[in-house]
Amino acid sequence: DRGAQEPPAKPMENGAAQEPRAGATTTEAPGPGQAAAVPTPPPAQPRVRPRLVFHTQLAHGSSTSKIEGFTNVKELYAKIAEVFSISPTE
Repeated sequence: DRGAQEPPAKPMENGAAQEPRAGATTTEAPGPGQAAAVPTPPPAQPRVRPRLVFHTQLAHGSSTSKIEGFTNVKELYAKIAEVFSISPTE
């Protein structure tokens, strides 16, 4: 009866048992003479904000300008006004 067969202990790929991924936890008990494997999680990476770059031009076909160094929409609008020598409220 095929339905009574147990699945293999570890997933197989290309005929070889896969090793646990780095930072993964293991749930298997150690075998005789083996020490318990306690993987440590990878160190937390500092969250880095992406560097935003905005390419813009005025509607009447001016040259394209690259705007950098802003973190929100208000700063973006102020930098666009600065690049095109217009009032930030326009």
